Amino acid sequence: MRNNFIKHLLVILIIFSNHSFGKEFEELFTIYEPIESSNKIESSINSAFNNLVYRVSGSNSPSNIWRIINSGSSRKDFITSYAIKNIDNVSYLEVKFNQSLVVNKFKELSIPIIGYSRPVILFLVEVKSGSDSSYYVTRDSEKNIDKVFIEILDSASTKRGLFLELPTFDLEDKRNIANSTILNSPIEEIISKYDYDQLVKIKLTNLGLDGWSLSGDINKIISHTSYSEEIYKTLKNFIDLMINNQFQDMTIDTSKKSFINISIEGIKNLEEFQLSKEKLAQFISISNLEIQSFKNNIITYKVDLMGDKKTLIANIKSSSFFEILNDKDKDKLSLIFIK
Repeated sequence: MRNNFIKHLLVILIIFSNHSFGKEFEELFTIYEPIESSNKIESSINSAFNNLVYRVSGSNSPSNIWRIINSGSSRKDFITSYAIKNIDNVSYLEVKFNQSLVVNKFKELSIPIIGYSRPVILFLVEVKSGSDSSYYVTRDSEKNIDKVFIEILDSASTKRGLFLELPTFDLEDKRNIANSTILNSPIEEIISKYDYDQLVKIKLTNLGLDGWSLSGDINKIISHTSYSEEIYKTLKNFIDLMINNQFQDMTIDTSKKSFINISIEGIKNLEEFQLSKEKLAQFISISNLEIQSFKNNIITYKVDLMGDKKTLIANIKSSSFFEILNDKDKDKLSLIFIK
């Protein structure tokens, strides 16, 4: 049941994201925490806050949580609302956190933060079970060994706040894959249809009685009666390390302050001006906007930044409202508004 909910949540996040490399994780400051009963709300709120700090900072170090608590703030101080929701017959506590309060606390304590722009990592998982023809794991796979991959990808996606995706094959794709040979494999052409920041290739091969090998981007022989748990543990460790590497260049140094001038072309009316300003202000690394000029459908802002221009550019590249025209000047950035 929980997996059905996570699938539903990921679909929502993908729908409201754009289709360029990187996507915006719309519900970054909303946590869904499983809850057994209404008298467990307090502990579920605490757990939700801990998971939020992990998701937003990119670090599971408990020191970040204790720094916030020791600064005089309680976990409840950052909550906008919470409610128990029943999804697929499972109870969740939906906790919405106040973005502004969380970001300001991170700034106050110089805790690094990662914005809405999150990487897309596509997993191409081939399974050779020995009893069937080899196949690729997809979102709707039902075999037990496939569910190990789906569960860990779904869990890491929601917990860390990024997109770990599996391909979806239409009838033509399936027909081409079924007719593939060693000399003619269509899978690379099929995968080229997808936008992603990183492609992970894994082949899982059955070696016989309780023996499996992982090859490709993971290389390990698993010979254990509890092979599912061992595969899960191996995959989880690999994914955690991979996510940490992806987040390195996306982390905003909240202790670092700078400013740049951002000019935006293509503003035709008041509505577009208001919308473009609203969307620009949503970038977490931008702490203040001050209009410098507005002429010839080009508006120029003086922008106070947390972190540096490189991190802001990474965030803008995932936006469906702006495209970068020029980023060569150290203290300037030219964008076009593409409503």
